[in-house]
Amino acid sequence: MILFFLNKILLATEETSLLSTVKEDRNDVAKIIAVNFAMLMAGMNDAATGALIPYIQPSYNVGLLPVAILYLVNFSGWFLAAFTNVHLASRLGMGGTLVIGASIQLIAYALTFWKPPFLVFGSSFLFTGLGVLYLDAQVNTYVAYMRNSHRWLGVLHAAYGLVCNIAWSSWSFRDSLFKSSNYADGEGAGDQLKAALSQKSVWMISLFFFLYVGAEVTAGGWVIEFLIEVRHSPPNIAGYVASGFWGGLMIGRILLANITHKIGDRRMVFIYILIGLGLQLVFWLVPDVAVDAIAISLLGFIIAPFFPVGVSVLTNILPRELHVAAIGFMATVGQAGSAAFPFLTGAIASKAGVAVLQPIMVTLLVGMFLCWGLIPRTKRI
Repeated sequence: MILFFLNKILLATEETSLLSTVKEDRNDVAKIIAVNFAMLMAGMNDAATGALIPYIQPSYNVGLLPVAILYLVNFSGWFLAAFTNVHLASRLGMGGTLVIGASIQLIAYALTFWKPPFLVFGSSFLFTGLGVLYLDAQVNTYVAYMRNSHRWLGVLHAAYGLVCNIAWSSWSFRDSLFKSSNYADGEGAGDQLKAALSQKSVWMISLFFFLYVGAEVTAGGWVIEFLIEVRHSPPNIAGYVASGFWGGLMIGRILLANITHKIGDRRMVFIYILIGLGLQLVFWLVPDVAVDAIAISLLGFIIAPFFPVGVSVLTNILPRELHVAAIGFMATVGQAGSAAFPFLTGAIASKAGVAVLQPIMVTLLVGMFLCWGLIPRTKRI
């Protein structure tokens, strides 16, 4: 509801464009609310796995390694979507692609809610990855074309940190539902992907997101298990601490968007990472659940702008016709990190204990700092 009113206030003062000038009317309001619902579903999907680890293990009588493999299965869906996203958007348009993505997510959740055999439960993560990528690439592209997109991207990704998804997407994008998009024709879609991948900036920003999304999902996914096993926290308290991380992520993406843009995206990301390193060290070295809760919540808050900043930087550097392919690829590489590092953490934790979370997080933050420095300097950053 808060995001709803934020969107209405922002829409009153901004004009929206998507490859052409779009008149602000009720349909535009419906569209921006629809894309926020899409990101809300993506956030719920990514946050749920970590929160459910303490319950998945006893329910299926499995160790940490099988649970960690779920992240890899999820990524396989993203990987498949990365090579079909541009082609799907070129044939069905943004509205059609959103509905397809939401429908695939519904299939995934229909496979899990009744506690099926673990093989079926694990297989459903393929569909969640596939569906979320279709949604993620389209909504980021749509919002990136808006005036003052840095602010809108902050609001959009705040919704990620917070199921009527199919119906809402269908109605809101009914004017473009299953209509061919202007992004590319069928043959041009493959050329656009090749052109996007020929840009050094795409690879550098994608590498940054590989580490960032990996750190984000690793922290949100394994913090509960860390608090239970290492800090001996009750599961319900540990769950609240994890919620603090995601809540910080949501609030940071709203409050830090304008500050980051005004002071300078490049400079502020460096500052945020250094602050994040300090908070992570506090979380690691101070064995107190209350202090840990504050540190992890502030960590979520301080790293919150990274995804919207990265999307904004990428769309400012590249020509418009490459945005769908570039954002889809960037999101896929980011999701590769969200699979690789939680899996790595779980695999190592199954042998050495979940305390390995902390050195892994510090390493990821240091890697992000170095990687951000490799992003090509342009007057647009």
